[in-house]
Amino acid sequence: MTPAAMQNTNVPSVGAADPSASVVLPRISIVTPSFNQGAFIERTVRSVIEQGYPALEYIVMDGGSTDDTLERLEPYRNRFAHFESRPDGGQSAAVADGFRHATGDLMAYLNSDDVLLPGTLSFVAQFFSRNSDVAFIYSHRCIIDANDRVVGHWILPRHSNYLMERWDFIPQETCFWRRTLFEEAGNLDPSFAFAMDYDLFVRYMRRGRFKRVDRFLAAFRVHENAKTTRHMATIGKQEIAKVRSKYGLQIVPGGGKALSLLVRLQSGIYNRLRRRVGGLPPGKGFSLDTVRPHDPSNAIRGDHTRRMSP
Repeated sequence: MTPAAMQNTNVPSVGAADPSASVVLPRISIVTPSFNQGAFIERTVRSVIEQGYPALEYIVMDGGSTDDTLERLEPYRNRFAHFESRPDGGQSAAVADGFRHATGDLMAYLNSDDVLLPGTLSFVAQFFSRNSDVAFIYSHRCIIDANDRVVGHWILPRHSNYLMERWDFIPQETCFWRRTLFEEAGNLDPSFAFAMDYDLFVRYMRRGRFKRVDRFLAAFRVHENAKTTRHMATIGKQEIAKVRSKYGLQIVPGGGKALSLLVRLQSGIYNRLRRRVGGLPPGKGFSLDTVRPHDPSNAIRGDHTRRMSP
């Protein structure tokens, strides 16, 4: 681990008997790649900054946007540990370059149309501090529309390397991992335009323990210009097949459909019974605005407040 990554933040311990007592928070590095996402980028950035997490290292890599992305980012520039706006080699290359600037103990990337849910970074820090045997976590998926309305969920089974290596069901926006895993198993492969996360996660599953936490950590946005919506049937399928071939993964016929059916069934039960899961109120049809904090001290306010179903 690099010396910079060890420079964690000391903060007062909540409820400590000794007022001078402190706890050491792991530094969390998050990379957001962006290109012409002016419609959503500010919501993404605010969802990270408004976590209020003291040991955050936020890195934003813009690919030289020509819309209003830079204008929307301007009020938050002093909150970024690193920022670039220049032509790049695409999303994978942007994330990989961002990670080269990261020094955190824990790492993640959040695309510029997705959002973290309130309390996520505190939960992540506490979970890794209490579970030293776990190298990587992800959660159930919350799906939102272009207006931040919750329209669906993926309620996922307990983690299985066998299943998740063979079928691309890990919700990328909810993933966090230890820096040691990154140092041992490597960065994103920029040759992938779509399945870069699937390739990375299969590689990581072979080096560290994964756990699906029973919570919602982030929200995945569906909209007409989303990359997943546009490319799943073409580039997506080709690259998923490439990953399976690369790692010698044999697929059981009908296995993906069975896993999809299980996720749909569990999601239906979740909504019907209105089961409570951390991170979100039960059900759907509500706006994320109803669960977001509205404390102006957590972020600089600008003037612009503004993978599909299995």
